[in-house]
Amino acid sequence: MKRRIVLPEVEEVKLPVLFSMRPGMYLLILYTLFIAAAIFCIAFLPGILKGGRYVTFPAPLSESGIVLDGTYLGSADNQYFIESGSHEITYMKGGVPYASSLVEVDHPVFLTWLFHRTKTADSPVLSMSAEQKLEVIRYDLEQIQTAGAILSYDAVTRYEGVYTNLITDLIAMDVPDETFAEVLELALLYCTNETMLADAQEALQKFQVSQTPFLKELLAAAHSIVENTPDKAGLPGEIIALQKEARNLKAGDLELTGYLYPQARFVMGGTVDLAYPAVNEAGVEVTTPAFVLASHEVSQYQWALFLQENPMWEKANLAALQAQGLVDEAYLAGLSPSTVFITNRPIHNISYYAAQAFCDWLSKKTGKTVFIPSESMWTAAALSHSNLAFAASLSPIPTQLEEPVSLLGGVWELTSTTHIPLARITDYQKAHALHQRFGLPIQPIVKGGSYLNDAKTISSNTVGVVDPDACGDFIGFRVAWYE
Repeated sequence: MKRRIVLPEVEEVKLPVLFSMRPGMYLLILYTLFIAAAIFCIAFLPGILKGGRYVTFPAPLSESGIVLDGTYLGSADNQYFIESGSHEITYMKGGVPYASSLVEVDHPVFLTWLFHRTKTADSPVLSMSAEQKLEVIRYDLEQIQTAGAILSYDAVTRYEGVYTNLITDLIAMDVPDETFAEVLELALLYCTNETMLADAQEALQKFQVSQTPFLKELLAAAHSIVENTPDKAGLPGEIIALQKEARNLKAGDLELTGYLYPQARFVMGGTVDLAYPAVNEAGVEVTTPAFVLASHEVSQYQWALFLQENPMWEKANLAALQAQGLVDEAYLAGLSPSTVFITNRPIHNISYYAAQAFCDWLSKKTGKTVFIPSESMWTAAALSHSNLAFAASLSPIPTQLEEPVSLLGGVWELTSTTHIPLARITDYQKAHALHQRFGLPIQPIVKGGSYLNDAKTISSNTVGVVDPDACGDFIGFRVAWYE
């Protein structure tokens, strides 16, 4: 028989009564409040604290930027979180504000962290001035100009659809037909590679653009250089005989000698392979007015005289000059031009803009129009030279010839002619007129090579190209003027 177990007596446990409610009731209420608070914190509180929507801004122009209430957001191609409220949106392209609008964003609150609420803003109505349209066109053309300097594109060097962007913008801005055609013609003059040509052809077909005879000629020329056809391009080169007369230009301590060349018409360049960049030297007929070309390149002493009266161009002011886009970091690197130590060694490590400033200064001092010579002027002097020797030194070699020295060798010499890739194999005069018409930045052609080049590779036809703010170790200039 089992023994009976006697348990000790214990006091009965009683849960406290709260607000006259049984424990089960108020525990249920507490659990409910906790769950409600959790749902509120998870589902509603994030949206209350940070209300807004992810907004897409359709832009009428390609590659546009978005400015929200005065703060730049980024490209219009992206989606941005915009807080609730009323906001002013400004649409930018190439630094030009071309449209604005208001966008109202409401305040959704439920599970906004999990389900992004989106909104597409209304596309703004374009109402642009003629100047704004020109600025946008110029920006698009500059992008094409830059793209044309690259010979091939790949996964590393990415290509933007510059021709598609251009035509998209021209249509959106409702540009007049004549301007539309001229812009496209100028754009095609910079088509130098297969990728650009494919983009241009696709864009023309997509938008069903009417093609002018010159535009068709440009497309054919671009196709020829891209396909590397075995054809030749350019007129045959020639030697010209010009009667030169000695001239002087004096301004204080600065004195220049030069030679007056009469007006001339001749072929600049020669017959070359129909390929790029060989076509940069294709023969084209040009005309030069009567002009005087300096016998020597501008020297370091002459530059020191310029700095003495123009302290803003001192090397100590490099940061400010760079900020204005007038020079790069190599300006006057390794040089200390001095008015005490006279030297005829050519100035170098200067930019096109700096050379222009020198010419402007000299024009004011002399009362004559002093300028950087054009490529055709430089070529006229070279082709008519009786003994075009290569200067294998920075120091000019004394000569008994009454002709310019160091046209070949010495330093590469800046010209006032901009580089337009297809100009010489299409319509040279029209190409440069279009460039001037739309005010594209100059990409100065440099001539003559430097003393470090192989003399066998440099001739009067040789063409180099630099950026206008570039300051190269072997880039200098000589001046020209009108009598």
